[in-house]
Amino acid sequence: MKKSIIIIIVLILIVIAFVIKTLYDAGEFKTITSLSNYSCKPVGSIPGPEDIVIDYNSGIAYISSDDRRAYARGQNINGAIYSYNTKTKVLNKMKTDFPFEFHPHGIDLIAITKDKLLLYVVNHRTDGHYIEKFLIKENTLKYIKSIEDQNLMFSPNDCAMVAEDMFYVTNDHGNKSAFGKSLEEYLQLSNSYVLFYNGKNFEIKAEDIKYANGVTLSPDRLKLFVASPVGKCIKVYTIEKGYNLTFLYDIQCNTGVDNITFDRQGMLWAGCHPKLLTFVKHSKNEQAIAPSEIIKITFTDSGYKKETEFLDDGKLIQSSTVGVRYNSSLLIGSVFDNHILDCSSK
Repeated sequence: MKKSIIIIIVLILIVIAFVIKTLYDAGEFKTITSLSNYSCKPVGSIPGPEDIVIDYNSGIAYISSDDRRAYARGQNINGAIYSYNTKTKVLNKMKTDFPFEFHPHGIDLIAITKDKLLLYVVNHRTDGHYIEKFLIKENTLKYIKSIEDQNLMFSPNDCAMVAEDMFYVTNDHGNKSAFGKSLEEYLQLSNSYVLFYNGKNFEIKAEDIKYANGVTLSPDRLKLFVASPVGKCIKVYTIEKGYNLTFLYDIQCNTGVDNITFDRQGMLWAGCHPKLLTFVKHSKNEQAIAPSEIIKITFTDSGYKKETEFLDDGKLIQSSTVGVRYNSSLLIGSVFDNHILDCSSK
């Protein structure tokens, strides 16, 4: 009898310890005190501006937008790509010429020639998951083709272009079922991976990642950076022959890193969720306020330096997913909020 009581007590203590560890790892014990090195103004209305990429030649930002709350309510409303001129401050919803369902997620640009700017978009359709290829013509997206592999790329999150029709893409879960995906997240399992598309086929290039999220190439195009929000880090890989990846090191971030991007000075910027479980609550209930964080990684000869450039308790923007630096401006996007922030250095 006493032995069974001891076993029960031990099991209860194990469960309590697991819960406390989960809460700690998710950042739930953090105190969020808003700070910013910028003066920010909301720009919108843009439902769910989850990812932002910028054409540094023109100063035009392209924004991935989708009303995920409406979709969760059963309203299958097509998302859109918006263009935002950082110089004139003009926001436009881009025109399209395709007939299919459109729920954009991660996006990336590649300039092939002066007059050929391509946008690749992760698109979650009811019939599967695709990378959509578009040609940008002024304020119009000209559809070219859809790329898919429903066996390997069943949960794509973000893509990083290497060349035309050649890219890395993160598959943020290793399980296809909703239950399996939840287990991965709450048990912090390293089941997700990075794929490479060579123009014909997909191949897994990096595995054992906790929720592979944002992905980007280094400015010299010799390294690949992969955000792991559950791992609270950014994983760094060397790109080898055949576009194989060799793991180098983790950039420890102590926050839930989402989309990542380099600026023209070679600094890495990340949109982050400082409280991951609060973010999960916010995803299910818009009344639950989720904080935002933008961090900057500066690389030195001896390593790297991490700095928080923007931290908000949710009053300016909730659940930040991306921060893009252009000249003296910082654009901040969110997975659920209805606007972006255009922030200028103070």
